[in-house]
Amino acid sequence: MGPLRRWRARDAKVRYIVRVSGRAKPVTALLVALVSLLTACQRKPALPALPVIDLSAFQPGVREVIEEAARRAHAEPMNAAVVAKLGMTLHAHDRFVAAVVCYRRAAALDPGRFEYLYYQGAALSADGKYADAVAPLAHAVGLQPESKPARLKLADALMEAGKRDDARRAYQAAVAQDGTVAAAHYGLARTLTGEAAITEYRKALEIFPDYGAAQFALASEYRKAGRFADAERTLAGYERNRTATPPLEDPALAEVFALNVGATGLLRQAKALERQGQLAEAAAICERTVQQYPKFEQAWINLISLYGRLNQPEKLENAYRQAIAIAPASADAYYNYGVFCYQSGRFDAAREAFEKTVELDPRNADAWNNLGSVVERTGAFERAAELYRHAISARPEFRLAHFQLGRIYANKGRNPEAIAEFEKCAGNNDEQTATCLYALGATHARAGHRDESITLLKKAREQAVSHGQSTLVASVDRDLQKLGAVR
Repeated sequence: MGPLRRWRARDAKVRYIVRVSGRAKPVTALLVALVSLLTACQRKPALPALPVIDLSAFQPGVREVIEEAARRAHAEPMNAAVVAKLGMTLHAHDRFVAAVVCYRRAAALDPGRFEYLYYQGAALSADGKYADAVAPLAHAVGLQPESKPARLKLADALMEAGKRDDARRAYQAAVAQDGTVAAAHYGLARTLTGEAAITEYRKALEIFPDYGAAQFALASEYRKAGRFADAERTLAGYERNRTATPPLEDPALAEVFALNVGATGLLRQAKALERQGQLAEAAAICERTVQQYPKFEQAWINLISLYGRLNQPEKLENAYRQAIAIAPASADAYYNYGVFCYQSGRFDAAREAFEKTVELDPRNADAWNNLGSVVERTGAFERAAELYRHAISARPEFRLAHFQLGRIYANKGRNPEAIAEFEKCAGNNDEQTATCLYALGATHARAGHRDESITLLKKAREQAVSHGQSTLVASVDRDLQKLGAVR
């Protein structure tokens, strides 16, 4: 604690207090100027002192980073960028109170800098101090009105602070600025009621269909309106997407989060690299994470997936053993391992892993579907169909599960049931649509529905051509020829 104490002493300022009493008397112009100058100095707000930081509360790797940022800030206490960097480092590691002190000092030193005010408001919001966050966020929006994240943070702070009308106007401004931001529609819906709220929640879900919070809120509004079937259907989506939120690019806060060298910060960096396709780099960060935090289960679980895609089976087996030893009830560890075993042709091991996954997480639709695929390979088609139905129950719009189930029905000659399943997966416009339409058209042909079959096969051909699926185009052409249809 010695060095920190010296830094505080070095940062201390000598303060002068001037008291004036008695009746006014004539003074010289020089004295008037001196008194005016001292009075003006008194009125100027004092800079917030740099925060006192208890470094013993941090893990060694985090402690070193914060200690270095603190050393620099105390060495250059009048440098706004250096002081703000200390705030960002503290903010990244969830030390919001100390971070806010740094941001306030940085903003006082450089009042026109958007980031210092935005960071201050973001840290206050993260600490639950929404009413205090409003002023710096409003100032930040004034400095940089084109910032979508700042506008949303301001609207959210107003809403959480109980200023509903102001929040509604702020969300409306955000929607007017960019109507494709799902979070803006969701926030606006929260300030509304009835059909107006339903409309905005639905707009949010059109933009980001897996928006868990919007699904839950929309289900609640449906219930209030007496639309109970709609509410139940929407709530089923929420059960799958409880924590799913739409991404919103926020370069300013990304700089803060990049400073987090704790376990969650490293994992965030690894996920970002993984999304960019840099799998080896992502694995290296996860390896660094488990070296520093050997009991951090999510890093081991992520390594199972990364090693599988990097074709490093020995490392994968070790990561799997570590993950289930630390967290034997982690469904994700078994699921990732099951995917690796399935892709490696180890179907018995894959079956065991997926069975363990659904035992621990009965709502895991992907695990049910994969388990169905493994079982279907053994010829147990009725059991496989049952497993695909489990997948659909967990995720009603699961296209692949509908397709797999429809294929089993079609092969068993259960054409009406097959058609019903294929129809549920043929409505999109993507690379899978042509295959679904082809299966639907072929099943109609088997059922003797020639005209419907020709229409669907022609649609399948159009989709296949648009996506460059030449093999599928050839298959469709053969079927159309058998039906005596002209392309």
